[in-house]
Amino acid sequence: MNNNRPLTLMNYILIVLAFISLSCQNVKQKNVIKKPTICILGGTPSSTAILNLVPDSTKNSYNLISFNRPGFGGTKNSKLNKELLFQIARNAGLKENDFGVIGVSGGAPFAILLAEEFKLEHCGIIRGMVSNEAYFRYADSTFTKEVMETAQKSYKEFEVAALSFPNLDDIVLQAGASTKEIAIRACYNELNYILSESLSSSLKDKLIPIDWWHGKQDRNVAIKSVEWFLRDYKNAKLNIIPGVDHGVDSKIYLEKIVNDWKKQNKQLN
Repeated sequence: MNNNRPLTLMNYILIVLAFISLSCQNVKQKNVIKKPTICILGGTPSSTAILNLVPDSTKNSYNLISFNRPGFGGTKNSKLNKELLFQIARNAGLKENDFGVIGVSGGAPFAILLAEEFKLEHCGIIRGMVSNEAYFRYADSTFTKEVMETAQKSYKEFEVAALSFPNLDDIVLQAGASTKEIAIRACYNELNYILSESLSSSLKDKLIPIDWWHGKQDRNVAIKSVEWFLRDYKNAKLNIIPGVDHGVDSKIYLEKIVNDWKKQNKQLN
């Protein structure tokens, strides 16, 4: 039986259409522009809901990622260390040489760690927390000193202090936790690590570029603590916002930081 049937007009048309379709798919793949990745970390406590603060214009131009640190956003509580932080960041999609990271408040030290480890182009900080030494050097001018002191002690002592917070319900909501106990434990674990010598000694690269925005009247983290912390960072720029405390509008400065990075890259290119 002869299977070499002549090619009909219909078969020919189908083959041509299939070829055109395949060619179009290849062209689309080649023309896809990869958006620069920016990782955004909220304070203590926070969750991936921090991405809701990002303006739509920024969302459309960048690949924005975040991740829940242990105990936040419904995740399991565990003690934090840099190895775990790096692994969670990788799982969220952060890669070496990505565009940048922005840390808000307690997320600041983690943002700097990630910028170092992943060799990111940019690092931005909004009303950020500093190292133990820098914080306590000027902590007498803050109203967070007692909380930070108990965060270095036992969990029980921290829990007693936390249960007296007038805004405890807001803290649980920000943490994305199902119970007060989970939220308090997560905050304790995180602050305990932020204030540890282990984290401070990990911040070794003093040449990374840091764009830091901080309110002059901040009473959570004193502006003098930030100035002292950044004294060795040769490529850090501290932008002091006059007349503003720790209630800096993160949404405004998230957009400003990203726009500044965009301008810097245009100038370099």
